Amino acid sequence: MKKRIDWIDIVRAVGMFLIIMGHTLEVYTYSIVGKLIFAVHVPVFFVLSGYLYKEKPFKKVFKGGNVNLLLPYLATLIIVVIITRFNFIFPNWIYDLDMRNFWVSALYGSGTTLNPFWDKSLTINAIGAIWFLLAMYFGNIIFDLIIKSSRGNLYIVGIMVTIITFSGFYLSDTGILLPWSLNAALASQLFYYGGYLIRRFDLIGKYGMLGCIIGGVLWIISAQSGFLYLNIAHADSPILAVLGGIGGSLTLMYLAKLLCETKVNLKAVKYYGQMSLIVLCVHLIDLNSFAISGKIYGTLAQTTGNQIFAVSMEILYRFFLTVVGIIIIPKLPIVRSFYLNRTYPFFVRK
Repeated sequence: MKKRIDWIDIVRAVGMFLIIMGHTLEVYTYSIVGKLIFAVHVPVFFVLSGYLYKEKPFKKVFKGGNVNLLLPYLATLIIVVIITRFNFIFPNWIYDLDMRNFWVSALYGSGTTLNPFWDKSLTINAIGAIWFLLAMYFGNIIFDLIIKSSRGNLYIVGIMVTIITFSGFYLSDTGILLPWSLNAALASQLFYYGGYLIRRFDLIGKYGMLGCIIGGVLWIISAQSGFLYLNIAHADSPILAVLGGIGGSLTLMYLAKLLCETKVNLKAVKYYGQMSLIVLCVHLIDLNSFAISGKIYGTLAQTTGNQIFAVSMEILYRFFLTVVGIIIIPKLPIVRSFYLNRTYPFFVRK
């Protein structure tokens, strides 16, 4: 079994917490805080994937994606359906679900509600946060094919990922949102490449604090330039968004590595990062199934008049729910095999 890299798990934990925050900012969504979060919270996972990339047979890439990304996607959809079937008992706490629309959304796999380019009269609802699993599934395949077809030539890889990345942004800006979050998979390729270069040239080790500062500056500049919505491959300034996503990721990576060198007990944070896949899926289940977070925010905002406090409590609730998820799911036979298949396969070979 491969030895885990502690600081990467810390970055994953931070990234997931930022995703939860980004979905829970309410009136602060379009603030500078929101822009800073959106600039890096999803890109960092693609950067980490590029950092960890190792060339292997396509069969393994394909199988790994099926087991580690598509299985959790399917399991999460089924759990959402099961929970929402109890709407008739708890109508004020559990959302009602239109099954036909839900499965159409699941098959299309878009991170936003859209009118498909072939028929603008149709509406396909967003599937929610797990669009990311489909984007990474295809993003991994695309990046692997680029590396192999270029025979590892960094210049050729750089040209190819640049063309593909901005093709993803261009398609979205022209209203062509492909199924399975392919726009995001295309637009993520420069983030993969950024992570790949960070490891290839040991940028964290060689440049340390200087790289962290430069990355932080790029992160801030990209946030000031506007929003990055990677789920639909749209940015107010795509070039700055890419630079900011890579720069912000480099900053988080360096700070996490620095933190690991201290004597601070980070066991809980590392575990949260290790279970980041479950965290994402539990968060999606919450967003699509439960009306609890909205009631927490609405009640506290109205009774206290303090928006920051109301948002903070809503974030705390959503974070707590994911903690419960990463404690319970690894203990549930069958269910855990969907999310942690490498550790708990459905069938053990003898």
